[in-house]
Order: sequence, then C-alpha cells, then structure tokens
Amino acid sequence: MLNKLVLPIVISIQFGAIAQTNSPYSNAGIGERSNLSHPVFSGMGNQFVSYSSPSVLNTYNPASYSFLRHQFPIFSVGFSSRLSYYNQDGAKEFGSYSNISDIAFGLSFAKRFGLAFGLKPLYRKSYSFTEKTMLLADSIKYTYEGKGLINKGYVGFSVKILNFDSLQWSVGGNVGGIFGTMTDERRSAIQSTANNVGGGDIRAQQLRSFHYELGTMLQWQIRNGHKIVFGGTFEPEQHIKSVYNKQLFYSSTDIDNQNTWIVLSESGEKKGKVAFAPSYNVGASYSKTFRVTKKDGNIRNSQIMVSAGYSATDWSKYRENYSDTSFSYGLKSASGFQAGFQYIPETMYVGNAMPKFFERTSYRLGFYNSTLPYVYNNSQLTEWAATIGFGFPMLVERRLDSSIQLSIGAGQRGATAAGSLNETFVTVSLGLLIAPSLSDRWFVKRKLD
Repeated sequence: MLNKLVLPIVISIQFGAIAQTNSPYSNAGIGERSNLSHPVFSGMGNQFVSYSSPSVLNTYNPASYSFLRHQFPIFSVGFSSRLSYYNQDGAKEFGSYSNISDIAFGLSFAKRFGLAFGLKPLYRKSYSFTEKTMLLADSIKYTYEGKGLINKGYVGFSVKILNFDSLQWSVGGNVGGIFGTMTDERRSAIQSTANNVGGGDIRAQQLRSFHYELGTMLQWQIRNGHKIVFGGTFEPEQHIKSVYNKQLFYSSTDIDNQNTWIVLSESGEKKGKVAFAPSYNVGASYSKTFRVTKKDGNIRNSQIMVSAGYSATDWSKYRENYSDTSFSYGLKSASGFQAGFQYIPETMYVGNAMPKFFERTSYRLGFYNSTLPYVYNNSQLTEWAATIGFGFPMLVERRLDSSIQLSIGAGQRGATAAGSLNETFVTVSLGLLIAPSLSDRWFVKRKLD
C-alpha cells in the first residue's frame, strides 16, 4: 500500500475508522519535515529567507547571523503546537502535536562575522490508524503505527563579504549532525476468534550523520529609510548514514500485547544511507522607515516591511538504501509561496526615554500556499494557511532586543480527489528572544582613567 499511496488512511467500504493520530501524513519514509517554525517567522507566513533584523536570530538562513546587533548576543527559543481536525468520507478525528521549534544562541562580532549554535527538530513521525476488511468469513483488523523524531544539532557561521554602509552581502552555513530513530509497526488480527490472534512486523531506522545547509543575504540600503533584502538558502542532496532493522512476529493470544509476541525472523542491523531531498528557498523583503509626528510633538520612527519567498524540494530523489533492501515511496516534488507583512510603530529609542509598550510591539500578517509531496488518487496534496503574529518587547533594565513572540495560524491541507483525507488545523507558537541590557555589551575593552 505504501508504494502506491503516501496518504496513510484507507477506509474500506465494509468497515473502518480513523484512529487517534497526531500526523497521519508522516508515515512515508523517515516522516514529515517539521513545519513548526519560530513565531517571528510563522507569524509572517513562514517567510524567513530574507528576514534580517538586529534583534531577531534567524537560524533558518545562516547568512543572517552577521546582521545581528554588534556585540549583543541573543538567545532564542520557540515552542509550537498544531491542533488538527481530520475528515474523510464523514469519519472525523482530532489530533495534536507540540514540540520545541528551536533553541539557539547567536552573536555578531568583529563587524563582519556572525556565529550561532542550536538544536531543532528536523523530521517527525507520529501516526496511528486502523483498517478493517472481510477475508472469506473472517473479519481482519489491520493496525498501522509510527513514531520517532529526527533532531539536528548545529553550529553556524557567517561573514560579510561586502560591508559598506549602503550595501552589505553576507554568506553563511550551518554544519552539524542529525540523530534520531524512526519506527513503523504493522499488525493484523483475526476478529472472529476468541483470542486476538495475529501477526505483524516492526521496521526501525536509526540515523546519525553529518549535515549542512548554506545561505546568502544581500542588504541594500537605498536612501531615505528604504531598504531591500534578497536572501537564499540551499540544502543539497545528502546521503545520511543509517542503520535498518526489521522484525517479523506473531501472537497466538493477543497481538496487541508486546509481551506475547514470538519473533519469527529478524533482519539484523543493516547499514545503509538515506538520500535526503534537496531543497532551496529564495525571497526578497522591502522595508521603509519613516518619521511620524505625534500629537504631543514627539517624533516616532515607524517601519513597515513586506516580504515574499518561494521554496522547492525535490522529494522524488528521496531514497532509503540498505545492502539488499531499498525503499522509495513515490513522492513528488513540492513547492510553495510565502508572503508576510510587519509593522513596528517605534524602532528606536529617543534619548533616554523608553517608548511605550505598544509602540515597540511588532505586528505581523502572513500567508503561504504550497504543494506537498503526497499523492492520493493521482491528486497531489496542497496546504495553505493565514497567520498573524506579535512581538511584545520586554522593556526591563533597557533590554533593547528582548521580546516575547506569539503567532497564530489557521489553514487546510488535503487533496481534491474523492475519498481523500483532509485536515483543518490551527497552530499556536510562543517564543522568547533574550538579550543583555544596553550596559552589558560584549567584547568591550574597558579602560580606567
């Protein structure tokens, strides 16, 4: 079934129900690429490739590290949840998924360089569904379950090749390792017997290997507060080291009780490699900083920014190769479009005065629409969502770059083919950006008079 369908829910005409699941789309390969990003970017429709800010750590484009505020390190953490409502031919289920989107630390130093390191989830597998059918006079129940998480630990570095007041060009990369284990389990049981007699198999993949990605960012300060940023990232096809193991078992008493399983055969540990799908992102942002005179006569430095991006991943190149065993899931190339808007009423401090809370708050809107690598009845699945986000400043001890970030999104994904599984979802993301106060600048040589 898996070599024909990526969509993992098939309900027979006679019987069937969707079981409780977190992500039924994650059954193919090593799972689904994590789609939970830091709330700064999820609030702008996941448009990150050209986002440059001195107070935001953008680990999704490593070239941005050198654009952080000079000598002010920043710590970033994000937490995201996705609530999903699935519907297929009138059968409905609820699923949820929560995880840390990333943990990272970054800083800019020596005017040209940027450095960061962190940890983020890369792929996840979390599904559970059942199918019932009739075989002669017997009712057969099939159960499919999968779980696992692939993480990435990395160190990133960037350097400004051009560093003029009006034109700055930076290149960078994240290098590190990915690690984690994914398991897929299938069980079948005869329902017409007194005991839950049946058989099944478990397939496990343990990944541990080197991984890297590259990025570039060009920032052009035109004049009178106008700025244009071009960005791009590239993740080439990489062959990740993996260990594969498959176990075949049966039970004469209760197939759902692992303690009753009798192992029939085991492949043993087979070393191989998983070919990750290559991907790239390109985008551009335009921002304008302008002065607004308030009723009390004070000047406010406001900023608006609009951005758009395009992404593509060639999932058709995904493969799992283990000596005499190879897997391919018929995945298709996927692409998407992202757009975002941001407005900040006050971007600067005026003298020693602290701006009001809502004047320093960032307001964001976003939208994205993309095709997915999954196919059902010759119809490729799509996903779209609209998002909104806020960045609330932490105006404590003059912490210039510290903030609480929040984003909320709602959208749908599925296929137009009859009988396909469709999902309506809501995402909620919360994050923190923590930086030292203005008096705690790093790498400063202090002198005594």
